[in-house]
Amino acid sequence: MPEIFPNEPFVESPHVLHSKDVLGHPKGFWVLVLTEAFVAFSLYGMQAILVIYLMDQLLLPGHIEHVWGINSLLGLVGFLYAPSGIQATAGAITGLFLAIAFATPLLGGIIADRFLGRTKTIIIGSVLMTIGHILMLFDWGLVFAILFILIGIGATGALKSQVGSLYALDDQRRSDAYQIYVLGIQIAVIISPALCAFLAQKAWDWGFLVAGIGMLIGLVIYLSGLSWLPKDEIVKKNTKTKQPSLSLREKKATFLLIFLIPVMAISALTNQELSDGYLLWGREHYQKTLFGHPFPISSLVSWDGLISSITGVVVFKFLHIYARYKPDSSEITKVTIGAFIIVLAPIVLAFASYLHPQPHGVSLYWGLLFHTINDIGTALTYALGMALYSRAAPKSLNTMLISCFSLQFCISSLLVGKLSTLIGQVNDVSFWLFHAGTALFAALILLACNIFFYNLLAPETSEVTEKA
Repeated sequence: MPEIFPNEPFVESPHVLHSKDVLGHPKGFWVLVLTEAFVAFSLYGMQAILVIYLMDQLLLPGHIEHVWGINSLLGLVGFLYAPSGIQATAGAITGLFLAIAFATPLLGGIIADRFLGRTKTIIIGSVLMTIGHILMLFDWGLVFAILFILIGIGATGALKSQVGSLYALDDQRRSDAYQIYVLGIQIAVIISPALCAFLAQKAWDWGFLVAGIGMLIGLVIYLSGLSWLPKDEIVKKNTKTKQPSLSLREKKATFLLIFLIPVMAISALTNQELSDGYLLWGREHYQKTLFGHPFPISSLVSWDGLISSITGVVVFKFLHIYARYKPDSSEITKVTIGAFIIVLAPIVLAFASYLHPQPHGVSLYWGLLFHTINDIGTALTYALGMALYSRAAPKSLNTMLISCFSLQFCISSLLVGKLSTLIGQVNDVSFWLFHAGTALFAALILLACNIFFYNLLAPETSEVTEKA
């Protein structure tokens, strides 16, 4: 481990010395892909059964009394959401968990940049997440399990910035790397929720145990590949020398990237609903069979993982083929297109709710169409959004701004936590049309940024020098 000097900025390493490429990318990239895949395996597996577990067991009499710290958690949820009933409370707790989960990477990024370094931060986070999943096996440990997992998620968020550190800023493989990186997450999401949901039907403990084992495997992979990862290089403090300030262009780009976070959050509302209100809605409205076989509602998360993996590959291949014949579009343009595609997804559910208002009247084929449209749009906004932030953010703020990218999901999940309490309280058509309207609003703002601020977010063809 390199010596760490607290409160010092990192100098990003553009590559790892003496590292040969594998399948066109550095070895360290594949270590990070596998690590993140198992982090996602543990998180999405637990997340897929959390809201149902809360509603069907933990919040019921005979269980809730044994949970340490539950009154504090319920007090916080009541202050933020004022839920009415067990279902609304389960949705609110899940929404709050997701919101904080996407906020903690910002704190983790600051700790990684200024104190511990990325590698140490990720290792500590992985250990804490593993402990948290183990605590989920016990009713009394829920609140502490959530705290450990949330802190661990924040620390492992530095994985995303390590991916960017493997490539020079003008390396065309950067966008491809983040698309493959997201694809690794999606593959994990195919397997984990279905496996955890299946085992949870036998016993809740089995589902949570498998999630913990997945996290432990991710930790082992990361430790095994340390020699191929970018080094945590920092600049030792020199009180006589001032660190260079941001250029005017860097300041403008930073401000714009921060401004886009709530915009991206609004666009992501429908996608974030998948692990919360959507499951509650689906439990009451979807037919519970597919091709004549029982279909557990928790498996919708795995189903989305499968569909998103397929659509992710299709989008990835399409962009490569398109680039052969037409000038390649910038990331901000592709993100804008994805945002407009997302608008159509909740319209599908609104239409299905209108045609089939009776309980369990909506065919899962409507769900297939919904997930396909949503995942095509998300494949563009998420993977290419990360690539955009990784490249456009100034080096001295890179890890922090990439972590800020996750704040969009924090904001979105906070909103989703409130929206989920409206399931069964408002008209289903109106519920999903609201999601479509907010997504359209976000897409229009992204379009305006694409038109008026393209030069700040598009790749630079040469070094930009600005005068104050």
